[in-house]
This record gives sequence, C-alpha cells and structure tokens, in this order.
Amino acid sequence: MALNTTKSQEIYDRARKIIPGAVMSNFRKDEDYRPTYISHGKGARLYDMDGNEYFDYLLSFGPAILGHSNEHLRKTIKDTADQYLTNNSTELEIQAAAKVAAHLPSAELVRFACSGTDAVYNTMRAARGYTGRNMVVRFNGHYNGGLDEIMGGIVTDMKNPIPVDGELEADIYSQVTNTDGRSRHAFADCYMIEWNDLPALENLFSRNGEDIAAVLMEPVMVNMSGCLPEPGYLEGVRELCDSYGVVLIFDEVLTGFRMGLGGAQSHFGVTPDLTCLAKAIGGGFPVSSFCGKREIMDCLTRTDVVAGGTYNGHPISMAAVIATIEELEKDDGVAFKQIEKSGNALKKGMEDLAARYGHPFLIQGFPGAWNFLFTPKEKVINHKDSLEQPGLLKALEFTSLIKKQGVLAFWRFCTSAAHTEKDIEDTLERVENAFKKMK
Repeated sequence: MALNTTKSQEIYDRARKIIPGAVMSNFRKDEDYRPTYISHGKGARLYDMDGNEYFDYLLSFGPAILGHSNEHLRKTIKDTADQYLTNNSTELEIQAAAKVAAHLPSAELVRFACSGTDAVYNTMRAARGYTGRNMVVRFNGHYNGGLDEIMGGIVTDMKNPIPVDGELEADIYSQVTNTDGRSRHAFADCYMIEWNDLPALENLFSRNGEDIAAVLMEPVMVNMSGCLPEPGYLEGVRELCDSYGVVLIFDEVLTGFRMGLGGAQSHFGVTPDLTCLAKAIGGGFPVSSFCGKREIMDCLTRTDVVAGGTYNGHPISMAAVIATIEELEKDDGVAFKQIEKSGNALKKGMEDLAARYGHPFLIQGFPGAWNFLFTPKEKVINHKDSLEQPGLLKALEFTSLIKKQGVLAFWRFCTSAAHTEKDIEDTLERVENAFKKMK
C-alpha cells in the first residue's frame, strides 16, 4: 500500500521554516520527522491533506475518547462559543466539577487547569504545602509531564535514588526525555525508583519517610510498556503512605475516564489522596483537573497554596468536560462497552497475526489504552524489566510500517467509543501487511 503524501510534504517544508522541528511538541516527531497533516476526521478515521485515510489509534495522544466529530460534543461547543466569549467564571465550571466528583472516588474538591503538566505540578505543590515536607517519589518509565524535576533522568546510586541527567544506551525513554537547559538542581527534590517494587518503596520510606511529601505514580504504566499493578501493590503503597503521612497522588491523565468514569482508582479499589486528570476528560479539548481530599485541597481554599492560570475553567473547556462525561454516561456506559469490545478484538487479532508470522509479541494494558512489546516474555512489570527485553527498535520499525499502511499509533494504542467492528477488521488487514514486511 503506497500513500501519496505530496501535499503533506509541501506543508512540512513550509512548517520547518517557521516552527522548530515543524512540530509543536517534540514527542510528536514520527519516524521521518514529518507530521501527518490532517484535513478532517470522522469516527475512528482521519484523512490527511492528500486524501489518505488512516485508522486512528493515536487519538490525539489519548484525548479523543469519543472519536472524531462526535455530534453532541460538537453542538455543545458551538452553543457555548455563541454564548461565552470570555474566560470569566461561569456556572459551567461548577457543573463540570460536579460531574467529575460524581464519578471519581478521590474527588471531594475539584479544580481545573489546561494540561496534564499543570495538574501534576499543582498536586505536588499542594502535597508539599499540606505536609510541610519537600521530597516527591516518582517512578522510572512513568511520564508525569514536562517539568524539569519529573521528566526523565537516570539513577546511578540505588542507595540514594535521586535521579541525575543522562541517558542509557538501551533506554529509549531516557533518551527522549533527556534535555539540555534543565535546571541544575531540578532533580534534587525527587527520588526515582522502580514501580511495582514494594520493598524498594518500603526501604526508601524507612530511611527517608519523614522528608517525603508525596508519592506520584501512574496507576497503570500506560506511557511505557503498559505494566499493570501487581496484585497487592497499589494497596501496599496506600498503606505505606498512610503509615508515614505521605500524600498519594495518582496521575490519571491517561487512565482517568479511559478505564471507566471512576478511573483506575475505582477499577482497582484503591483511592489516592490527590488525582490528576486530562486528555479524555475533555474529549479532545485542552483541559485538565487536579482534585482530591477536602482536607488537602483546602490548602487552596485558604490560599496557603497558590494555584493560578488565566484559562483555568474556560467555558468552552468546561462545556467539553460536561458533554464528554454525558456521552460516557449514556445508556449505562455503552461507550465503555464498545471500547472494551473493540480494544479486545484488536488486541486478539494482532496477537494472532504476530504468532502467524513468527514475531514474539506482548500486549499489556487495558482495552482503552495498551502498549506492545516485541518480547517472548508473558509479562513485563516495570521499566527495568522492559529494558531487559529485546525489540525496542523492532517496535519503532513496526509503528513506521503500520503508518505506511494507514494506521496511526505509537508504541501505545488507544481505542475510542467510535471504533467499530469494521474499523477493527480493516485495521487488522493493514497490520497484517506490516507484519509480512517485518524482518
């Protein structure tokens, strides 16, 4: 299958003269450093400026949980734009907050912001303000936004796991998150350990618990390798945080409203103290939320902790939150049933194709968002474990090949409520062509 990309190439040539790298985010660079320039989208399919059709499993890197051009979302946005031309306070922000609180166990008080990174730094600030402590524990291979102190780094001394700048040869994640210009002391306020390793956290708490303000984690490791929590792990972390007076923060930027309206915390039955939401919460619009226990969030009420933002609670973003949740609530969660059906069918189909063509292939995650690895292992539990497996370069080759077949994804596939049985069947035909071409 050969895609004609003449117009996209022309647009790219113009873009790189005025935009650094021709992209608005370094993480959007694909294998040939040329974006796919989209003209329009409908359901689970996108169309580029050359008229090529793509089956979309990027979903704008996660937000488009309803697919593209959902009628209820579009109408709500149009109506709101006709009514509100300002970002002053409106009743919509109260309605949107109530929608979040109605479903998310941890959401006693709710604030909105614009990006996942905004949500993360506000929860860290609230945790530090509430506890009077400084250190934050984070996890290798988890992506929690683009802040200097929480993006990337490597640990060279496991006895004192404070990350430092650097890259590892076999670790693509350390390479893509390493950056010049980082504050020299950015990592001094964080520890970084391996996820799914409860003894490592117990050991860190026993030595430094009185200085730790928060534990910040993805409850499913959806940005790298799709690792699910091992049985008892989240419960063990919750108990440790309670014992040491540490604030537990779930970064549910990807899992929130994608694992279900109650997020990963509802799915696994473990409630954090604070939660970060973004992406699927607004169906594709730039909005995020940080929410949690009243006693912690009241630091903001008293203005002991300051959290600001000109566009926080913008009416159009609030309308997007309300409309998206309304769609996800419909007919007893029929959207999630469709996501589960489509996601599982695609997963099973890809596993069968990989086996047919002799490729060791592992899929991990959940139907709405999962990662794939070329490995003979039956399970990978954390980032260190993933680095011990071959196949990272093979995964990049695979994503390049499927894009040339008209399938958009990275090493994470996201499934939307708009993906149909026909979409999955057509996708698998194209994926089979990619497997045939792989070495």
